[in-house]
Amino acid sequence: MALAKLSLAQTVQEEIEFDIPKTLFFTDEKIWIRTSINSLGNIAESQVLYAELIDEKSRSWALGKIPLENGKALNYLGLDSKIPSGNYLLRVYTRISANDPTGNGIKQRLVTVLNPSLPPRSTSEGEVDFKVSSSSNTLVKSSYSANQNIELDLPSEEIESIHVSVMNPYLEGREGELNSQDIYQTINPEIFVPELFGHIVHGKLIGAEIDTTQTYFLSAHGEKSALFTDRPDLDGNLFFDLGGFRHWDHLLIQVEEGTAIPDLEIVSPGPKTTFKTGFSIPELVIHPEDAKWLEELKMASALEPYYNQEYRYDSIPVVTGFVADQTYLLDDYTRFETVETVIKEYVPGVAIRRRDKLKEFRLLNNPANSMFDSNPLMMVDALPVFNSDMLANFNPKFFKKLEVLNREFYLNDRTYAGVINFSSYENNFGLFPVPDQVLYLDYPGVNPFISFEGDFAQKSVIDTRSPDFRSVLYWEEDVSGKKVEFSTSNMKGIYELVIQFKDKNKSPITETLKVD
Repeated sequence: MALAKLSLAQTVQEEIEFDIPKTLFFTDEKIWIRTSINSLGNIAESQVLYAELIDEKSRSWALGKIPLENGKALNYLGLDSKIPSGNYLLRVYTRISANDPTGNGIKQRLVTVLNPSLPPRSTSEGEVDFKVSSSSNTLVKSSYSANQNIELDLPSEEIESIHVSVMNPYLEGREGELNSQDIYQTINPEIFVPELFGHIVHGKLIGAEIDTTQTYFLSAHGEKSALFTDRPDLDGNLFFDLGGFRHWDHLLIQVEEGTAIPDLEIVSPGPKTTFKTGFSIPELVIHPEDAKWLEELKMASALEPYYNQEYRYDSIPVVTGFVADQTYLLDDYTRFETVETVIKEYVPGVAIRRRDKLKEFRLLNNPANSMFDSNPLMMVDALPVFNSDMLANFNPKFFKKLEVLNREFYLNDRTYAGVINFSSYENNFGLFPVPDQVLYLDYPGVNPFISFEGDFAQKSVIDTRSPDFRSVLYWEEDVSGKKVEFSTSNMKGIYELVIQFKDKNKSPITETLKVD
């Protein structure tokens, strides 16, 4: 197997263990992932785990950024409505583990995704494959009624995890973890960029003469906004370290002074891979008689009353990167129709000057007790503004706050003649026009941390009257010595019980049970 070699990556290793409660999903559903990562027996230093869905041609259909806390996570990869029905490879990695020269830093397994708007091929050939198998390790009887309580007698061996979930007949026998060395012909990792603080956005300039002196500005926007900068290296690579800023919806990138931005692409953190000739992702084919069961499963996927989730949005505050000398809440003052008038009426530390018939801002330099002779760093919701005349003439009726820094401001290796920063009510730039030279990218941020009230797959305790159509009846790790109890749901069908042992040499126990 041809693997890319990076000498730096050989000094750092991260080992990933991950589990999912089931392998059959509908679009707009979440693939829940439980993972733990360690590095040579210690807690891994990476702060972000990536979960990616790829097809048989190695095309990526979904990429989730999962926050790690002490090397662990219980989080999800969202499936949107653009994903066609099919079987896919779900793989997880960090930017450090993906650079393991052996390929062992990527862990994966097959999953099935169903999209009613983009259905799979259907055929009436063969039989409907929803059979209850028999086993000598009889932990459960084969048939149960809805809402029945079940208690398991567990084996004496050390157990790593147990899950009881709806059976996936389309991947029967192929749901286990796959070894990278068995399925990949080539693995070409991305540039080795350890994410020790948070997500790093990797941009690359394409087909342009690279000016390594130009500063590129990246503004990340969601409920809050933050500004980051970098300069390209000789190969055109840009690395924006977003650090503790985690939650955003889209990115805006521009070049200093608002000049036209060259062709730029965002590079995926995932390795580029090709499959071995002998490996293939099986085609998804359904039987017409599956329709009724799939309709019930679709309804179950839309209802998650048993997942009592609490989302924790806790970005470290890095919104503007400076502490203002003066802050003006504009509603406390008379509203005027232009920013210029606002400045002249009640912002004494800022002056308006004309230069070649265009308006510019001049800030008082408090430490030197003098005026700066150039424009400050001007921002609206952390988006740099390079047209001072346009800003001075803009109506600030949707601006909520003005912050002013009357001293030199250092942003990486750049020095600015102070800062003026406007914040809008809705964090939408107060309808200030975004220049055509700005590159807009739909690029979601890192998932929030998630905690659960009680067990992951328990029935809702908030509203016991809500419909119980759980497709996952139980999912827990490290259950050795514990009493395992769960209840069936109202969704009838075939379920699968899987017990994974801590001893990797011992084969998992798999049982099926029917809910009538």
